[in-house]
Amino acid sequence: MNVPCSSGSLWQWGKPYLFLLLPLVVIMFSSCSQETIFQSNFDSTPLNNPPAQSQQVGTINIDGPAGAAKVVASPINESGRWVQVTRQNGQQSVSGIQCNFSKSIGDGKYTFSSLLYIPAGSGLVTIQFETFGQPVSTYTNFLHIDFTQDNKVRIDDNDDTKFGSFQRNQAFMVQVTLDINATEPKVHIALGGQGASGEADYSIQSPLRMFAHQFGAVRLWMGFPWTGNFDANTIVVTHQLSN
Repeated sequence: MNVPCSSGSLWQWGKPYLFLLLPLVVIMFSSCSQETIFQSNFDSTPLNNPPAQSQQVGTINIDGPAGAAKVVASPINESGRWVQVTRQNGQQSVSGIQCNFSKSIGDGKYTFSSLLYIPAGSGLVTIQFETFGQPVSTYTNFLHIDFTQDNKVRIDDNDDTKFGSFQRNQAFMVQVTLDINATEPKVHIALGGQGASGEADYSIQSPLRMFAHQFGAVRLWMGFPWTGNFDANTIVVTHQLSN
């Protein structure tokens, strides 16, 4: 799916979440023609069922035991359905979803965005960026961001990178733009929506750049020792086409 500049991409996902997205409008329209390589809003999946493997664009793999990921009603009193990831007390594995792109592209400019809802009392939530075709049981990544217990965002487990803030029990948007190139792959991370704000720039660590060149999946998950749940919706990854 190609998205031209004039498409009004804030509405392309079929949900009126404009009130959440306004802080990021400028970022969303900063590049022109894009192709969508992953997209899901879970509306076609029955409630309390796991998300289907085939999505609107791309596929989803579930990581964890039965019930680790299921489709639920919106937590913000809006129409539509979200995916909920849960890690139970005593669970021996992590819980998450791996969002796989429809194709491998390699170097280029990408944008990942998703709505998140993290309730009070839930543990640390992670979004990580992986290689194309990676098994769901493999956790190799070139970048991951954590939504921490103090409601901040942390990059690659380094507390010195903490920035921004988000509110629990509120839906907010996270957007990551990635410029993956041969010299110094970089990312820009931004939060927006109710009670969420903050931006950060970051360079992919040198030992991990070889994986960045194979970018092909994004995982949303909760690992050891954290328990609880979080919801996500409007998960989209686009790739900027050459002008």
